[in-house]
Amino acid sequence: MEKFVVSARKYRPHSFNDVLGQTHVTTTLKNAIKTNHLAHAFLFCGPKGVGKTTSARILAKAINCQQLTADTEPCDVCVSCKSFNEHTSFNIYELDAASNNSVEDIRSLVDQIRYPPQHGSYKIYIIDEVHMLSQAAFNAFLKTLEEPPKYVIFILATTEKHKVLPTILSRCQIFDFQRIKPEVIVQQLKNVANQENIPYDEEALHLISLKSDGALRDALSMFDVIASFGAGKVTYEAALANLHILDYNCYFNLTEAFLQGDINRCLLAYEEIVRSGFDGLYFLEGLIGHFRSLLVSQDPETLVLLEVAPSVQEKYRIQTQQTSPRFLLGALHLANECAVQYKDSLNKRFHVELMLIELATRNSTSLEKKTTPPEKTSPSSPENNAMMPDANQVAISTKAEVLNQEVPIKIKENATKSAQINQIANVSSNAGSSTTKMESLQTTIKIPQLAQIKANIDQIITTDISSLASTNVVNIEITQETVIRHWKDYAQQLKTANKIPAYNLMNQTIELEGHIILIKFTNSIEEHILNEIKEDLISYLRSNLQSALIDIKAIFTASQPTSHKPYTAQEKFRHLVKKNPHLQSLKDQLRLEIIS
Repeated sequence: MEKFVVSARKYRPHSFNDVLGQTHVTTTLKNAIKTNHLAHAFLFCGPKGVGKTTSARILAKAINCQQLTADTEPCDVCVSCKSFNEHTSFNIYELDAASNNSVEDIRSLVDQIRYPPQHGSYKIYIIDEVHMLSQAAFNAFLKTLEEPPKYVIFILATTEKHKVLPTILSRCQIFDFQRIKPEVIVQQLKNVANQENIPYDEEALHLISLKSDGALRDALSMFDVIASFGAGKVTYEAALANLHILDYNCYFNLTEAFLQGDINRCLLAYEEIVRSGFDGLYFLEGLIGHFRSLLVSQDPETLVLLEVAPSVQEKYRIQTQQTSPRFLLGALHLANECAVQYKDSLNKRFHVELMLIELATRNSTSLEKKTTPPEKTSPSSPENNAMMPDANQVAISTKAEVLNQEVPIKIKENATKSAQINQIANVSSNAGSSTTKMESLQTTIKIPQLAQIKANIDQIITTDISSLASTNVVNIEITQETVIRHWKDYAQQLKTANKIPAYNLMNQTIELEGHIILIKFTNSIEEHILNEIKEDLISYLRSNLQSALIDIKAIFTASQPTSHKPYTAQEKFRHLVKKNPHLQSLKDQLRLEIIS
């Protein structure tokens, strides 16, 4: 029986052209070999599983190859290439710095480079995970790395470039490897599956690509595990079970429940997620990613940002048509805030459930405001008398009364022209006029002058306001103190509801001009926060102050630059001299100096 070899080793690249996703590195190295402009030290850095060590081995083989191809690739035919492929080469050495990180190991390496190669032109040393070397080992390696013998080339590889000493970095040519793109990983997995005759679901390959986070080696390892689990098949269900990933449909169903305002469905869905063994923070990260995907799906141009299968892209495109950017932005903000506070919450499950309830309630409330028609009550009903009048309704009613005083014909807003003419005819006939309908129209309608209309409107508005005051609708004098008191009460409610940005905005100074509350903001973020709570805040103030005329006006003011506080001794002295100029005279007379 043939011995099984994992895909990550079996399909490891053997030439520069086989290295995926690192064209900027392989092209540079091939040109350096072709023009014989090879540096004495290279540093390959980047994430795990993207081809650093593989590229180092290919470079080492190509440098000593005796018959390079026209494309500057190793021939795999000459003695040097064969010995390298058979792991019997005496010119290429690999050192794992994670297990050989002491000063003695580096000194032993320095002793070896004194001897020239037995075959070929160069002795090449590949040091993997070089950041694991100790401080003393780095210092012992500095001189040799800076001026090695002409037949020695060092190739260093690391996943943590920031841990390598700057003196080491300055002595090497640095190549930064990138994460491999998801579509490249998916294509490579398809090639492996086809060569191994393994049936696969494309959505499963996309899940593997997403989980690998740009590391092809990890993707191939996951592919082997899922193929073994599925008895030679790579299915979507097997990928979900082995990779411990939440299904896309889970987030789609939750979003549908949010849009419908179905709280029970949201809680039951989260219960199933918890029972499946998923952590709340992992769920929140996935939910944030789902909302982000819905947001970018709203524009066909940004649809390419989705790193999912085409079938899942279509699901995002359909669901994003049911959402609005405002809902998605609010959901992103709420989910992100929940994730940030997750670790510090006392009851983590309730913390997530509260966020789900708020999402469902927020959207259902907005739908109710749009779809539910306002209830009509008769003017004589007690409910209508107790209702607080709106300023726009008062203005409309007063205009109608003025027109009724001058024009005895009552015309409805939606009446047709024929109905108006019939009403005019009825009025003229009741008055006993023998003229035609047009003559009655001309003699009955009196068009007042604009000045007279304005005077009548002002008089009626004054009368209505005084009547409102007499019926105890506006019976409390509005002062700066009462407004600030209720303003602070509402701010405290925001703090209790954990709406900290809105609470901070409410702590700003306000001014009262008549019935208008003025609040200043310095940027668009504060304006957006105010618009979110403005409607509820106005209703709260009108109810508590018993005034229908209360309104809020936001004023934009440019932020003032903060004054520079004195820091050094010279600055502090100059600051004191501005307050007391005699200090300068005292300093000059005593010949004092300011010591920093």
